[in-house]
Amino acid sequence: MKEDELRKHATCSLCSKPIGESRVPLFWRVSIERFGVRLDRIRRQDGLAAFLGGCAELAQIMGPSEDLAEPVMDKLTLTVCDTCACTASTCVAALAEKAPA
Repeated sequence: MKEDELRKHATCSLCSKPIGESRVPLFWRVSIERFGVRLDRIRRQDGLAAFLGGCAELAQIMGPSEDLAEPVMDKLTLTVCDTCACTASTCVAALAEKAPA
């Protein structure tokens, strides 16, 4: 990681303190992605499997190879200091709210 990228990650997204304040020269870069399942495509794939005698593997080969889940938000990247990574218990949805804009 070059200096300019490290500067982008210099502050913890959870406690808003500099990553070196804990005196541990480690931090985490966490990526969060949220996906939605496409039920219409799941049903179509399941129907094909049923038509082919219940063989999901064959339906996977014979089917249209559609994405069965799609992103519903942009990928977020957070910086978490080692102290917060070891002590904080925050749900993933709350982490997404703390991501920098």
